[in-house]
Amino acid sequence: GARTCATVHLWLIALGRGKMIYYIAENPVSLVRWRGSVVPRACRWAIPCAALAVLYSHILHVWTDWSLSLEEEPTKFEVYAWGLITYVIGFLVVFRAQHAYSRYWEGITLVERACGVWLNGFSNLIAFCSTDPTKQEQVEEFQYVLSRLMSLLFCYCMSDISNLDRSEFPHLDLSGIDPACLEYLEATSAKQNVALQWLQRMIVECNRSGVIDIGAPILSRVFQELSIGIVHLMDAKKISVVPYPFGFAQVVWVLLVFFSVLPVPVMCAIGMSTQKAAGYTFLIVFVFWSVHHLAIQIEQPFGDAPNDLPLAQVNHRFNKVLVRLLEMTAQETPNLLKKPDMSMRFMQRKSSLEQTLPQRPQTMMKKVRSLLGEMDFSRAEGVGPDSSLPSSRRGTAASMSSLDSEITRRSASSA
Repeated sequence: GARTCATVHLWLIALGRGKMIYYIAENPVSLVRWRGSVVPRACRWAIPCAALAVLYSHILHVWTDWSLSLEEEPTKFEVYAWGLITYVIGFLVVFRAQHAYSRYWEGITLVERACGVWLNGFSNLIAFCSTDPTKQEQVEEFQYVLSRLMSLLFCYCMSDISNLDRSEFPHLDLSGIDPACLEYLEATSAKQNVALQWLQRMIVECNRSGVIDIGAPILSRVFQELSIGIVHLMDAKKISVVPYPFGFAQVVWVLLVFFSVLPVPVMCAIGMSTQKAAGYTFLIVFVFWSVHHLAIQIEQPFGDAPNDLPLAQVNHRFNKVLVRLLEMTAQETPNLLKKPDMSMRFMQRKSSLEQTLPQRPQTMMKKVRSLLGEMDFSRAEGVGPDSSLPSSRRGTAASMSSLDSEITRRSASSA
């Protein structure tokens, strides 16, 4: 059914139809792949270190007295030194991975927010257009140029914050627009700023000519959304321009290289067998280098790597929504063809309320019983309200008996 079709679609994307890797969380088989995985890169360090541990353990067996090394226990200083080195390197690696994930999530958040506010501003401008029949030609020209400039603006912003070629971000057809203006736009280095300036200028001119039939205070919301979108994208650009600090990256890499070789003599010195020394060395090195390579892959998310953000898909979706909002059906308000029978709806609501009314006294009675306890209502077991009860509780039992009778009477009358 639909689940099978979704699974096939995700597999087709994973086989090369899309750059970003999509997977099914409930299906672990979709996680078994080499493309976009950090396992091969981590194994480049883990396998040689494990082989070195095997060689070092074999040398200790052949050239030294292995029984003497087994009798020697590590000193407290060696244990504390090993723990301190492991803690420092682990903290730096995890810190970089956390920082990389923050950059990754912040990048897609800023892009989607800019996309959302610009589409909302475009929708507002379409809704603000005049309905005067004498200005319909001007309205159509305004909507045509507006959609093209919005598409150009988003295309330039996507190519500016990413490392991809601008051909990866197509825009709507620009036929009919002044070629001289397009040549100037291609030659300038501030393409997105010029496109935004043209948009704002065109909105002001159309407001003066009456093409946009809305008050200036409400129209200012559109300018606010345009400015918010460009600020979000300029904020996202810092992620692609500013890399992870060089000092941090250098220290982490040097410590990881040192830590990859350090487990080899440590595992053999504490008296482990060859198999255990190789296994523990592989595991330690593999874990640290996996987290490190994962951070490297996602800390620059605006590229064409398998784990990068799908900016091309976001650009395609933006253009698709622009085209849909230009359709006449999307610009027309739905009409009410048949007036609903409001009296019948009221009668149905009244009957449903009447059906629930008899249940309310019983519900209230259950709450009263739970508050006062079952011992006050033991009349069903053959004990009267005045028998074997303390004098302080007989009044309560009698009052509850009368309350029970009154509620039962009202319930029967309402039914």
